Amino acid sequence: MAAAVNGKGTGSEVGVVRPLFQTRVAAGRLSPDDVTADGQRFLINTLPEQRAAARPLTVVVNWRAGLQK
Repeated sequence: MAAAVNGKGTGSEVGVVRPLFQTRVAAGRLSPDDVTADGQRFLINTLPEQRAAARPLTVVVNWRAGLQK
């Protein structure tokens, strides 16, 4: 989340809070996000994006017989 902060004067004023970015966080995780030690990156454990079509899967049966040829 992000918000503009005005620290002038005797008090602080906080502007409207808004999300920095949208994520699909994996449910059931104890800590779905973190910040790198140098503070330069966010690390977010997310769900993989769903694809329109599944990737093909090739199953090779009896592959040892193919080695003898």
